[in-house]
Amino acid sequence: MQDRIVRTMLCLVIIFFTSSIYGQVRWPGFRGISGKGVAAEAERLPVEFDQDRNVIWQCPLPKGHSSPCIWDNHIFLTGYAGGKLETICVERSIGKILWRKSAPARQIERVHQIGSPASSTCTTDGERVFVYFGSYGLLCYDFEGNKLWEKTLPLPQNKYGTASSPILARDKLIFLDDQEQWSRLFAMDPKTGQIIWEKERIGFMSNWSTPMFWNNQGVDELVVYGQFYCVAYDLQDGLERWTIPGMTHEPCITPVAGEGLVFISSYCMNNNNEIIGPPKWDELIEKYDKDKDGELSFEEVPPKLSILSRYDADGEGNHPLREQFTFLDANRDRKLNMREYHRWQVMIDSYWYENAIMAIQPGKVGDEKGAQIVWKQTEGVPEVPSPLYYQGRVYTVKNGGVVTCQVAKTGERKYQEKLDVGGPYYASLVAGDGKIYAAATRGVVTVYEAGDSLKILAKNNLRERVMATPALVDGKIYVRTEKNLYAFGEKE
Repeated sequence: MQDRIVRTMLCLVIIFFTSSIYGQVRWPGFRGISGKGVAAEAERLPVEFDQDRNVIWQCPLPKGHSSPCIWDNHIFLTGYAGGKLETICVERSIGKILWRKSAPARQIERVHQIGSPASSTCTTDGERVFVYFGSYGLLCYDFEGNKLWEKTLPLPQNKYGTASSPILARDKLIFLDDQEQWSRLFAMDPKTGQIIWEKERIGFMSNWSTPMFWNNQGVDELVVYGQFYCVAYDLQDGLERWTIPGMTHEPCITPVAGEGLVFISSYCMNNNNEIIGPPKWDELIEKYDKDKDGELSFEEVPPKLSILSRYDADGEGNHPLREQFTFLDANRDRKLNMREYHRWQVMIDSYWYENAIMAIQPGKVGDEKGAQIVWKQTEGVPEVPSPLYYQGRVYTVKNGGVVTCQVAKTGERKYQEKLDVGGPYYASLVAGDGKIYAAATRGVVTVYEAGDSLKILAKNNLRERVMATPALVDGKIYVRTEKNLYAFGEKE
């Protein structure tokens, strides 16, 4: 009898231990459940970690900017190396690659010098994993790596390369295909890849934002942040429900919802007081006009002279004058005169859209006012990292490691401070266990407390470049660097 009780207890312990490792572990797409960037569990997450502390495993990967997509003991990512696009499945418990599948793209899309052809994050429903490559199209695999269906697409007309990720909303797979011509929003059957509805987005061009799914006062909506506008569509049929104008011309962030509001940021270089430049024409002539003819030849312009620079971004995203030379040189004589140079200033001054972190109130059904911006903050505006709603506050991080905390309902700013980890930031904030994780491109992951004042708990230097947003599940943080995928957690 006693042996039987012992065996029963042992089985229960094994079942509990196994389920804690393999069961109900969900980070099923970009920024996790519902794209919120918040861990579902209340388990303790690590504070201090690097290659020597609290590292559970390290898995070498090809380069890519897609974030970990996790379901139980499977982690799905994409990569690009040697001209080959790959979908990769990693065993979460030990960090071993289970399988990798190539997408036979005939041509690789053009991407920005800091971009990647493997930027879109996978999503999964627990049976299938859905993958998008701009150079190929959509692919669907089962958890063993068998291809179930595919939808090949023409090479996109996107000046920086694609980055929007597919998402799942109820029984539909949602895919945004905004590009320079013929932008569309698709709702598809996840099982077959068949199109349920398709919405042509007339007037919208290249976009790097992932749609957000939420229920707005009883109606399932897709909130799509596009060029100059944020638009909500009915999930069932794709009909437009509300819209907000005045948004950025290069949308990168993904909206997030909380307390009945939608939080977004719109980045505008012209209205941003942290942008450096452009320099005045007289200053350029005095310093660089060597032959004193009152004009600037291409050869007179230093290769690294930037006429518009992002704040503390290590030179990334700067606008060197030589790169803009052909555009400005209207008469094609390989020289710039004062009138030609002023074209640049006129173009910058024409940027009329918002530079702000803001909250949108969609409005009640039947309300003639429609959607409204209820508050906005014009300082500390991020360009790429998405806002984070967590415990009644909205958190953001921008280049230079500037973090902002605001009350979600009112926009009251609680703080805006530097993490003292500068450089560019592309990864979005994630949170759990009362902690917020900010991954700098330089490779430092700062952990700080959620709350009305900034309290930094740790700065963890991984000594590798980080572009992807981390994932938080099962008391662990999964960080993709330029060369590896790491699992960090406090060891038992």
